[in-house]
Amino acid sequence: MADALEVMDLRLRQLAAGNGTSDEMFLMVTEKLDAASAAGTIFIHGGDCGHVLDHYRKIVAANARRLSAGR
Repeated sequence: MADALEVMDLRLRQLAAGNGTSDEMFLMVTEKLDAASAAGTIFIHGGDCGHVLDHYRKIVAANARRLSAGR
């Protein structure tokens, strides 16, 4: 949860500073749709909530690394 909040903070700070690009905003929305689809696929294949959370953690960690690199 803390990692997701960090990514949200990084993105909001970029927007507030005028550094948020339309590509980043598009990525934010498409990531949510892709993650929801992936969660459905995990459940369909017999996965549980733990598998979904592991998947989300990987996505959030990658976003945190990418967004922090530009600081």
